[in-house]
Amino acid sequence: MEGDEEVQDHYGLSLKYLEASLKNLSEGLHEPAMANGIHALELAMKAALFTVLGGPIKTHNIGGLFGRHFEARLGKDVCRTANRILARYDVPRYPGTEQLDPDDVQADVSFIDDMIRNRIRKIMARHIRETV
Repeated sequence: MEGDEEVQDHYGLSLKYLEASLKNLSEGLHEPAMANGIHALELAMKAALFTVLGGPIKTHNIGGLFGRHFEARLGKDVCRTANRILARYDVPRYPGTEQLDPDDVQADVSFIDDMIRNRIRKIMARHIRETV
């Protein structure tokens, strides 16, 4: 199917950032864990959007667009949580922006992991190779 390679590339890269996030978290590196997690989520959401829009998404502000296309399938609370996490894009990147609570980072990274490996994977099942 046309565009599957781009879907695969975005999703595969999201898994790499997710692994980095999980490793950072296990080492107590909360800011890098959150930054990598946010990037992983954004890439996976863009891959899912690509399957319905047929073209790349060149913006970071994808929460609303993702919700319009997938809220009926995933639920309002799931889309709201994903959007809340994406909205914190600057928090782990800039000192003094906000103090990260380790428990919140753990919960957010767990949500991101589930979102990417389960929910988004199901959305894209026919577009990704099982080797990912």
